[in-house]
Amino acid sequence: MKIGVIGFGALGSAIVEGLIKSKIPSTEILVSDIDQKKLKRAESLGVKISNNQEICETVDVIILAVKPKDFNKAVEELKKMDESKALISFVAGLKIEKIVSELKCKNIFRGMPNLSVKVCDSIIGLTAFSGVDSKVKENVIKLLSRIGEVIEVEERFLDTLTSISGSGIAFASEIIKAFYEAGVMLGLDHETAKKVSLKVFSGTTKLLAEEDFDRIFKLVATPAGTTIEGVYVLEKNGVRGAIIEAIKAAADKASRLLS
Repeated sequence: MKIGVIGFGALGSAIVEGLIKSKIPSTEILVSDIDQKKLKRAESLGVKISNNQEICETVDVIILAVKPKDFNKAVEELKKMDESKALISFVAGLKIEKIVSELKCKNIFRGMPNLSVKVCDSIIGLTAFSGVDSKVKENVIKLLSRIGEVIEVEERFLDTLTSISGSGIAFASEIIKAFYEAGVMLGLDHETAKKVSLKVFSGTTKLLAEEDFDRIFKLVATPAGTTIEGVYVLEKNGVRGAIIEAIKAAADKASRLLS
């Protein structure tokens, strides 16, 4: 299976690196971008530097990872795409209806991954156009499953996933960074503070996969102990509310990107 990636920015490059890590030969990946500097970096990964026309003609699956403002230009070159091929759009805010109106291809998918595709550990929300071929859909899900866990959702929830999953990487990073900085402030060296902070969050996610939130809280927060003192400060400063508001703001922005 040949794969074409149009757009080699932060997300496009992460997708390519993840696909290569998942053992897809770099020679089976074609990349195009309007920025020649980005293409030089792509070339260092061993992929084939290409253009949109060649990608349309030669690959089986096209991954569209351009910025919303660049969609109109990219779609003009995609109009020659054969209807048997698959197009996966990772363009934030771009609805399937809009893509279908521009292209004759029926195998159109809209998705939202996050930067963790780079380490093959993303969550990827996916919606398929009603007319997609079942075998093509199966192959697309199999491909994306190499770089993350695919969950099929209604298209109306993709803006929500854009904020929780896509933007969520930055939100989570800021929270973990606060743990790291607190560790340094309290005397840990930088390496140890980062290691401890990362392990706390990775361990917590594994626990939460087996236990609910309240159960974890009760196990850790003993009466009149250290944990409840810290939780009181978080609640007093509205930390949970601020996080919820940040995610909601990102979702609202995603819904306005191409309106």
